[in-house]
Amino acid sequence: MKKSIAHLSIAALALSLTGNVLAAWQEIGQNEQAVVLVDVTTLKLEGDKAQIMSMLSFKKTGKDPKTGEFVNSIVGLNEYDCSSVQYRPLEVKMYPSRDGKDLKVPATVVQKPYIFELVKTPDSAFEPVENGAWAAGVFNVACRSK
Repeated sequence: MKKSIAHLSIAALALSLTGNVLAAWQEIGQNEQAVVLVDVTTLKLEGDKAQIMSMLSFKKTGKDPKTGEFVNSIVGLNEYDCSSVQYRPLEVKMYPSRDGKDLKVPATVVQKPYIFELVKTPDSAFEPVENGAWAAGVFNVACRSK
């Protein structure tokens, strides 16, 4: 019984990281361009590092520079180095909806894809967290318990 509960917990965590179906988004700030949200239930601390899922919900529709697809929100799993005030993206997914969810599209619609692929970047380099940037707010949530 305990083993099956542990497997369910691991499965639930995996689902929350690969898709945001279980996400509990909390707004932490906004500016003219976007609302910044985090899911504190995904916070994982290890030494000086913290990982957390965040979402940028754009106020105006943007375009993915690589594909030209319309983007209204970006959900990412980022890793923060709390001691050196740096971060790096580990996974990023762009969505056509503002709430970080895939749109429900009738099967007859064949034009452009409405669900964008998950981009994994586990080897990305750390970059500085700049004051006033969205990453600064997420950094504060992720690293404040250290």
